[in-house]
Amino acid sequence: MKFIKLSLLILLVGSLSSCLKAKNDFAGLRTDSGNIVISITEKQYLNADLSNIGFGFQAFANFSFSTPNEAVRFFTLHVSQPRDKKMSGPITVHVVMTNVGGYDPVPANAVSVVDVVIPQSSAMAFDVPVTYSVNKALLNTANWYGATFTITSVSEGVFSDLDKSLEVIFNDDPFFNTSKYTGRYKWKSTVSDPAGQFLAINNTKPVNLEENAANNLDPFDFEAFVLSGNAAYRYLWANNTSNGANTAIFRPRYVLDATGKVTSITNQSNVAASSSATTVVLVNTAVTNIVVDPSTTNQFTYTSNGVRTMTVKYSFDLTTTINSVVTTRKVTVTESWTYDAVQAFY
Repeated sequence: MKFIKLSLLILLVGSLSSCLKAKNDFAGLRTDSGNIVISITEKQYLNADLSNIGFGFQAFANFSFSTPNEAVRFFTLHVSQPRDKKMSGPITVHVVMTNVGGYDPVPANAVSVVDVVIPQSSAMAFDVPVTYSVNKALLNTANWYGATFTITSVSEGVFSDLDKSLEVIFNDDPFFNTSKYTGRYKWKSTVSDPAGQFLAINNTKPVNLEENAANNLDPFDFEAFVLSGNAAYRYLWANNTSNGANTAIFRPRYVLDATGKVTSITNQSNVAASSSATTVVLVNTAVTNIVVDPSTTNQFTYTSNGVRTMTVKYSFDLTTTINSVVTTRKVTVTESWTYDAVQAFY
């Protein structure tokens, strides 16, 4: 009897071990080495947005039609290889370009679309900017061009069928076809108020810079515009420390010289700003005496089409009521603008 019980116990342990092994490697997941998947980063962004907030943004390629020919970044490839299987060498991605209905067709030979070669890497995931040479002499500054870029083959791994194709519009509007500044940036701002009423420390968000007049740059927060429809989507914001509310301080305009130097900042708060619902005039006479701080470079730097930065530091006199007392003090603002890897807005 003891022998029989011992035999049954051994059989039970063996059966449990077999079940546990099967559960730990369900459908071979533990031994699956995975694969290399290539997608278009901007399309991933747009698809994720459609499943969440639903801004309805569009991808753009921003460049001046009137400056010398250059390599223009049209989109970015995302490589994912999270498991054991990695790139065995460079991967060649074949992309085709077609015109987008409703926009001006891209002239032949204006954009040199060639195979994209992704350098070998063992990283789990990484992005590769895709640039194509543009013959600007073939583009009309009065036109608004659109093209669809589609991955048709990869030399190793697979490409995502959901994220293989992207519509790209050339510039936000024909009005900006001669601007090298207009585009989406990561705006980081620090607002220092000696009275302690307002505060922002490295507040970072995606905001456009628009050259609405020659060498005059205006911010445009598309997310704030879409979510609120409030006319303060062009404003410098800071936290009101007394009640915790985000507050629109004033509407800045950056004035540059021919070299990209920020020479002054003007208060555009009394300029009419419109939304889809209404037109509002925002008047802020509390901000006066705006002065650019010479201790910083205060410079817009255009390194390449995909690498653009601007740093600026300035101060202004702010007059508000604090504890029933009208108080004027000098507020300091330090900002940096970095051209965003994802040029998505509308």
